[in-house]
Amino acid sequence: MTMTELQTRYRRHLAIVDRDVAMVVARYRQHIQCRSGCSDCCHQTFRISSIEGAYLREGLENAPKDVQQDILERARNYVPSAHKACPVLSDEGSCRLYEHRPRICRKYGIPLWHPDRPHEVTTCKLNFRNAQDVDAELILEPQAEWARDWILLQEGHKPDAKTTIAEQLLLAEPRSSVNGFDVT
Repeated sequence: MTMTELQTRYRRHLAIVDRDVAMVVARYRQHIQCRSGCSDCCHQTFRISSIEGAYLREGLENAPKDVQQDILERARNYVPSAHKACPVLSDEGSCRLYEHRPRICRKYGIPLWHPDRPHEVTTCKLNFRNAQDVDAELILEPQAEWARDWILLQEGHKPDAKTTIAEQLLLAEPRSSVNGFDVT
């Protein structure tokens, strides 16, 4: 699969995730505190794949130059730690590359299931606090499908070590060369 085909396939995967998350949000809006300016989830060190990083960098390339420069400066100064703001987060608490955000950013906030930890479901500490009518099928079944689809998407693509959003963004920085050698 070429990189263009992989990115097209990744967009289809994101559309599935977005659709399913929207259904959960519509059903449980009263139990979800996510809103513009709430950025508690954006103060964690999420690690993403190279596929997600390429899509994020595509968004960065299309951002205004001043936004690009600010994001890259924040990425250069990013130190992975608990409650350190994502380099893409604005001072006002909004994602400046929202349409290109990684998978984890799209689904964080609803109860999350992960195939590597099948007996564990986690959610933002602000959400689902007093929820009593949680439909596990509506929330968990689609996530099993996401996991299957993610595996299929990556078929034929060399698995890579996940890196931070900041590290992926820095791959967008132009490299200088002197006498044929890269200088960073």
